[in-house]
Amino acid sequence: MNKLFLTIIISIVTFNLSFSQKLQDGQIRWSANEKLTIDDFKIKINNDNNTVISSQFLISYSAQGFDFIKRNLNQRVENLFIGKASWINTSKIKELDKQVDFQQVQFDLAEIQARKFRQRLFLDKWNITKGFSVLDKISNEIMAEFSEIRLKLIEDTQNGTNEKEVLKWKEKITTQLKELHEFRYENKKKIKRKK
Repeated sequence: MNKLFLTIIISIVTFNLSFSQKLQDGQIRWSANEKLTIDDFKIKINNDNNTVISSQFLISYSAQGFDFIKRNLNQRVENLFIGKASWINTSKIKELDKQVDFQQVQFDLAEIQARKFRQRLFLDKWNITKGFSVLDKISNEIMAEFSEIRLKLIEDTQNGTNEKEVLKWKEKITTQLKELHEFRYENKKKIKRKK
């Protein structure tokens, strides 16, 4: 009976790990080494009716009842670029590389929020035993904060055209990513609580 129970548990865990790790077509998980390119934008438009470029990001999470006993929950939260929902108008943009780079800055900003989500999930992981509504609450707060910060980035940089301001934001983002380094998706090591 114990062997059957153990086999079922292992099968469920294996299924959930493989299911949560697979990306859908057009999705890109944030990476410090891989940057967005024009080809990542799956919707190409050539008219005057739309904005010239738009990116969609998704900070998603998955959790299960026994996650509170794990030493690290970083791989439960993903920061994804959704290429099939992102567009670029190659006929209207003069400096394509700069605009794609500005979309990468926004993707980096979303990674900060994903790391904050992972950090909060780590700090509040014992609350998962009370129900998954705590995750919904954190997710809603993180996404609302991301929207506000993203809007500020767009305003401060005049939608990426003010290079001096873009550079300031890049430096700020780099600093924050370093501060939250242990909460990156790739980190599978045990995270210790700071006293």
